[in-house]
Amino acid sequence: MDPHLRSELSMGRLDHYYDVMRTTIFSYVAIAAIIGFGPEGISLVLIVLVISTAAYGILAGKTGLEDVENLRDDMDEEFAQTNFARGLKTRNMKGLILTSNILLGLIGLAELIAIFA
Repeated sequence: MDPHLRSELSMGRLDHYYDVMRTTIFSYVAIAAIIGFGPEGISLVLIVLVISTAAYGILAGKTGLEDVENLRDDMDEEFAQTNFARGLKTRNMKGLILTSNILLGLIGLAELIAIFA
């Protein structure tokens, strides 16, 4: 794979991950505002929104980061010998994926508890 193409794909997938996380966090904030300040009796709608937001953030974010990880593993030998590439290979992408998924799941769980409280 051409290094320029790999770089473009990687940046595109990282931008996608950023967009997913931004959308998910803003959705969680909006849902929290509705839980705190909204009318009573819309709990079923809020439950569906929380579950949808959590699923979207976890699945789409995980996919974006896995694609970046796969692109990182496809480096050609010349690029892999650079300091930048060696630094990229030391990044714990699985840890980032796990942390991201756990945090999004915890936020969703906290909102579900708030709905039922």
